[in-house]
Formats: sequence, C-alpha cells, structure tokens
Amino acid sequence: MPNIYLSPSLQPYNEYVNGGSEQYHMNILADNMEPYLRANGIRFTRNTIGMTLGQAIRESNAGYYDLHLALHSNAAPPQLSGQLRGADVYYYPYSTAGKRAAEIIAENYKEIYPTGCARCPPQRWQRSPRQTPRPF
Repeated sequence: MPNIYLSPSLQPYNEYVNGGSEQYHMNILADNMEPYLRANGIRFTRNTIGMTLGQAIRESNAGYYDLHLALHSNAAPPQLSGQLRGADVYYYPYSTAGKRAAEIIAENYKEIYPTGCARCPPQRWQRSPRQTPRPF
C-alpha cells in the first residue's frame, strides 16, 4: 500500500489576491484529497498548522514514505498579482520514482486545469530536504 507525506503549505503570510492565505487554501485542498487517498488505499501522514518547515521536513525524513507531496501555490510580484496561473511540478533529481510521480501528476493536472501546467514537463528540483537520496 502506498504511503505518502502530505504537506500543505505552512505559510499563512502569503495572502491571496481574492482572500485567504496559501496555508488556508492548501489545507482545504489537502482536506479534500483525504477521502480520495483513503478510497484508493493510500496511507498518508499530514503536516499540521503551526509546524515549522524544519519540523515538517524532519517528520517526513524520519518516516519511510513513498512520496513527499508538497502542496503550494505560486507567489507573484505585486505588478503580476492575480495574473499568473497554472502549476509547477517538481521532483527530486535522483529519484526515478519521484520523476514518474511528477509526470503522472502533471499529466493529470493538464486534464482538469484549463491552461495546463505553467511548467510541463516537470522540473528537477535542485535542492532537497533530504541530503542523501534514499532509494524507493
């Protein structure tokens, strides 16, 4: 059974142009994902509001998760406020399983979002909370 670390944003200070914050909206997204994860037999652990990023990273690294799924939204400079759309999908460059998961997420996202991904195919993420890659 797959096991993921579900990590909605811990950033309450990133305000949305139409109200609410990144933390608020990404936690609603995670709330809505939970029934689908359960229905598909996917176990998950979720970070909690009030954690620091360091705490969430340590919790994720301490577990043996098949995937760390960070839920964030893009920020924009004031002159582009409300104008940027789409998603960026990143993966850890030393993980072939992570790359495959990112490709699946990006392809499925293109089917449900009218403008697709801002950066498809997925981009390699050059930094990682995990300093040494762990094979999947």
